[in-house]
Amino acid sequence: MESDGNRDAVREQLHEAERGEVVSWVVYPPTPAWWAVGFGAWAALLALAIGLLGGLALALAELASIAVMLVVIAWDRRRRGTYPSGRPPRELVGAIWRMLLGAVAVAGAAWLVGEQVGVWVAAPLAGVGSWAVVAWYEHEYAVVAARIRQRLT
Repeated sequence: MESDGNRDAVREQLHEAERGEVVSWVVYPPTPAWWAVGFGAWAALLALAIGLLGGLALALAELASIAVMLVVIAWDRRRRGTYPSGRPPRELVGAIWRMLLGAVAVAGAAWLVGEQVGVWVAAPLAGVGSWAVVAWYEHEYAVVAARIRQRLT
């Protein structure tokens, strides 16, 4: 094995490789203020559609909600210029899992309330719960991303 004894050059290469792997996860424009509110409104409307509609009307409402999400994702990709790909940085994994668990908890609670009390109570629960989970996640993500960016500078 040949070595020139220049460990700093190897460390710098490793640092650049790590920076390249995580840049799409941590370098992005600020999230708009309406982002979490929009998710809450979307979830409340979806809960109302599921609770009140049936048959073709429900299918069309669900297709419309999927279309809205696809438009939002396309808009966000264009706004960011890139979109995260590959494995997230290890520091973000916990926040991502907590967000997913929060979303499952909100969906489960909304379903249970819808079954036991009614859709007119479940829909606001779905909306406020989704808003809270997304708002918390956006804040947590920004904090962790800032920490990662500082580590990589």
